[in-house]
Amino acid sequence: MTHQFLVTTARLTLREVEIGDQQKIFEGFSNPIVTKYMDITYPTFEATAEQMLWYETKRENGTGNSWAVINEHQAFIGVISTYNLHSLHRRCEIGYWFFPEYWGKGYGKESMDILLKTLAKQQNIHRFVAEVEPENTASVALLNSLGFNREAVFKEHEFRNNQFADLEIWAKIFN
Repeated sequence: MTHQFLVTTARLTLREVEIGDQQKIFEGFSNPIVTKYMDITYPTFEATAEQMLWYETKRENGTGNSWAVINEHQAFIGVISTYNLHSLHRRCEIGYWFFPEYWGKGYGKESMDILLKTLAKQQNIHRFVAEVEPENTASVALLNSLGFNREAVFKEHEFRNNQFADLEIWAKIFN
């Protein structure tokens, strides 16, 4: 498959998620450490087909895209996704996850920084929004380091693990 959208840094390659990535997607979405603050998990490889369809559908209908993050050792280390893309309003939501063994190595900041700048320039996106639970301090720190600002707190916005969870709305504006 020829990748339509490729981004690189000195250490990383970001390429569109493809069907051959399903095993790594399954490993991520079935890992309780990775999914601790997510509202979806997939207990089986077969169930992960739903996530693969989501990636493909939003790319095809123009509402977002997803990129596999590959490090300098050619390891698949995570995924960054855009969704709810509104071209008229020049905004989208962004989400991401990385395998725990790659946390704290600067990969999240490096990959997110280059992708945000590239999307702002190439797709004319003005506003990026991320939703994060306040307890997810690593994600909050990542967004803060990238210049996102906390704009709102939605109290008891999601129900998971038999309890309600607050969500913070973080945003970054590109001029």
